[in-house]
Amino acid sequence: MRIGVNASCVLRDTPADTGNIVRDLLLGLCNHHPEHQFILFFDQAPSGVIQWPGNVTTVVIPLSGTQAWRRYLWLEWKLVSAMKKQQLDLFLGLDGQFPLRSQVPAQLLISDMGFLHGAVGIPSAAQRFLQKNLIKYIRQAKKVIVLSTTLEKDVLQYAPEAAAKLKVLKPAVDASYHPLEWEAREEVKETYAGRVEYFAVVGRVHPRNNLLPLLKAFSALKRRLHSNMKLLLIGDHTSAGREIIESLTSYKYRNDVILLPEVDQAELAKLVAGAYALVYPPRFEGVAMPVYAAMQSEVPVIALDGAAAREAGGDAVLFADPESLEDLADKMCLLYKDEQLRSRLLGNIKKADWATVLDVLITD
Repeated sequence: MRIGVNASCVLRDTPADTGNIVRDLLLGLCNHHPEHQFILFFDQAPSGVIQWPGNVTTVVIPLSGTQAWRRYLWLEWKLVSAMKKQQLDLFLGLDGQFPLRSQVPAQLLISDMGFLHGAVGIPSAAQRFLQKNLIKYIRQAKKVIVLSTTLEKDVLQYAPEAAAKLKVLKPAVDASYHPLEWEAREEVKETYAGRVEYFAVVGRVHPRNNLLPLLKAFSALKRRLHSNMKLLLIGDHTSAGREIIESLTSYKYRNDVILLPEVDQAELAKLVAGAYALVYPPRFEGVAMPVYAAMQSEVPVIALDGAAAREAGGDAVLFADPESLEDLADKMCLLYKDEQLRSRLLGNIKKADWATVLDVLITD
């Protein structure tokens, strides 16, 4: 088959912020199916960081601006024109959309339904656009693929008619995530945390990720335990998160909060594996990728109770009441003091592997 993909979203994939979900899916798919030809459409020239296999052809269709009408023109006209020239058998909408004007059968990947829950930080105009248009993609798609049963429930709530063509593809994480021996952990702590234990938080500095409540809970831990524990915030800074960054200038324990906005995949894997625990504060993500990464690295997790975190970690996660700042602080203190609890959580870890299920993206 000749399979087309709008791969522009790969350019915005990052290890800490998106978990490189689309990149890993697409690269795995191309490598596992050398019998198919993959035509990847980009809205700007891709970097040479990703080494695509020989069955991949890249096509650049420049996007001349970021306004909504320019994006619509690119998706529904320029991309459709380029698709016709490639004589495609199938199109994969890995960014949650595809050109409705195209006659090529399309399969849709949905990785986020946060707009359904009024997730903080999503502009109201963007939420209205998603609520209005996603249903069109779902109705026209040959198959709708989601990365968790949490997302499956959200899609069925939003579009019950999708039930017959909805498939769940359970995610896995980059192969670089693995447990570290004691000496390697000590080296990571020396490099990034002044030789002390730390909690790791992976994700953009953004209101959606509930970082202000987390900082308050961390303050409570420091007051109660007089600990030298650090908090590492690993992920890109965003304009929406400017208030969070600015608040750190007057934060009492600012010297114990370390910002790491730009880390590559190898660094991120070490930071996760070197952590005393990973803290996962988002509530409305469709896929809790940092939790999967911690599981693969055999690192315990504290999370605000939510469907995606429960699905990713299950009994290996210590859950806190999302409505109680005090409970989050209690759970962080409890895990810090109780090594037996930490060992029990580690004993419940289950690891994921999606190499065997990639076929769902291109089969009927």
